[in-house]
Amino acid sequence: MYSQRIKNGIIYGDDNIPPTPNLNYGAVALEKILSHDPNGVALIDGAKGEQITFGEMARKIVNIASSLTKLGVKVGDVVAICSENRIEYLIATIAVFCCGGVVTFYNPAYTKDDLIHGLNISRPKYVFLSGEIYDTHFATMRHASIISRFILFDKIRSLHSHVLFKDLENSKIDINNYQPVKFQGQPRTAMILYSSGTTGMAKGVKLTHLNLIASSYQLRPITKNTIKFMVAPWSSTMGILCSLREILYGRTLAFLAKYEEDLFLQTIQKYKVGVLIIAPPLIVMLTKSELANKYDISSVEFIYSGGAPIDKESIEKVKQRYSNIKHVLQGYGMTEATGAITDDLEIAPKEGSVGRAALGIIIKISDPFTNKTLGPGEPGEVRIKGLTLFEGYVRKDMKNEFDEEGFYKTGDIAYYDEDGYFFIVDRIKELIKYKAWQVAPSELEGLILKHPAVKDVGVTGVPDELAGELPTAFVVKQPNSTVTEQDIIKHVANKVAPWKRLRGGVIFLNEIPKTPSGKILRRKLLSLLPKRSPLKLPASKL
Repeated sequence: MYSQRIKNGIIYGDDNIPPTPNLNYGAVALEKILSHDPNGVALIDGAKGEQITFGEMARKIVNIASSLTKLGVKVGDVVAICSENRIEYLIATIAVFCCGGVVTFYNPAYTKDDLIHGLNISRPKYVFLSGEIYDTHFATMRHASIISRFILFDKIRSLHSHVLFKDLENSKIDINNYQPVKFQGQPRTAMILYSSGTTGMAKGVKLTHLNLIASSYQLRPITKNTIKFMVAPWSSTMGILCSLREILYGRTLAFLAKYEEDLFLQTIQKYKVGVLIIAPPLIVMLTKSELANKYDISSVEFIYSGGAPIDKESIEKVKQRYSNIKHVLQGYGMTEATGAITDDLEIAPKEGSVGRAALGIIIKISDPFTNKTLGPGEPGEVRIKGLTLFEGYVRKDMKNEFDEEGFYKTGDIAYYDEDGYFFIVDRIKELIKYKAWQVAPSELEGLILKHPAVKDVGVTGVPDELAGELPTAFVVKQPNSTVTEQDIIKHVANKVAPWKRLRGGVIFLNEIPKTPSGKILRRKLLSLLPKRSPLKLPASKL
């Protein structure tokens, strides 16, 4: 049974984590996978229909890990994966852990500059590539002198000195005699992920094997044998950590290589998916999708949402449209916390809340200016400690990242209630400062999404010489909509305080730029802003 303690304004998540004799997360993962029904289905590729059992997965992990060692991968060597989601992706990931390497992931949607930035941070010696990504990014990667070998998931016309994943699978190692690398009690880096970079360039986040082991016990409370469905790219924190956790606990996970609305709905119907693990934009999509009328998705009973806040009204709307959905559960986390900071660990949530402190996490809410610890109902910065707190940033000074009590400063604004349930307000860096007032973009986004003609929205502050920043909305219209800028401005103005009005106007886009986990890339929104004068709204004292 989950427990949480609050003492002197500090919230302590359950710390009942079993002792682990092996500090190699790969060894823990392999042991878990071997404990499941070998004929049980571990992964389903929703687009291709391909499947792999837990028994097959364990054998392939051992073969790949052994082959990587023979190939020259040593403890601490960085091994990158750049691919769309596919069965080989998770096999390669766990195999790297087993042989003592450090795994990192490059999003297949990266631009050339994004990729170069990632290469400069993690400096991989080995890279797994799919055929599609080989065509897109190999020309850039080949100039990275530190890379000694490319391992290809797909056969291409000219292999040169590359290695085929299929050949590594054929090493035929006796699974009963294979031993993952032992670290002799020493903490080791297991994974380098990248902070989302919503307001600047991403940083390399180092997660240890112990971080991942502790995180794996943050299990969500679904006990029935039902298929889970994940569409986030496995290069994202939410994507990789949630997927690994499901596999470790013997749950069947369906996935897609790339998100497509039609294919997403089709997969739910075909495999009778019971649980969706998705970011908030897909919940909004479900409330407004016309395509959803073509499919039977009545098998879905639970939705787990993460990556960004979702407003209570969207939760209510998706449950009204799909009466089979029992609960929409939110979590709140970040890469630096190895995923979850809070989670709905009991099926009795306060909807709109992101749950209580996750297992292994210690939280306090602080005034970001005075550092005073705040109490229930007082919004402030989330600051954290615990077993899942990251090792540090790659080649970055950490002195300004922690407060005087050693709590990591997340930059997120939240509050908790008398029962210890947390509610997210916004990011400190993303708060719009209009004159002396602060405006939370997520509040305006939730309000604008209520307009029936709006499919998606992102709000940010546009610099202004007199006011500081002007709240500005970037809107994606519903198909065939004729909604105008003034329609959206009036919709907001009638429902908010004067300083929250859209004084920067409304810009219509085809798509809102987001991270893989669903966070809005506000710096990219600003780059899309056309040059124009601030709008003249009705006069007010503000």
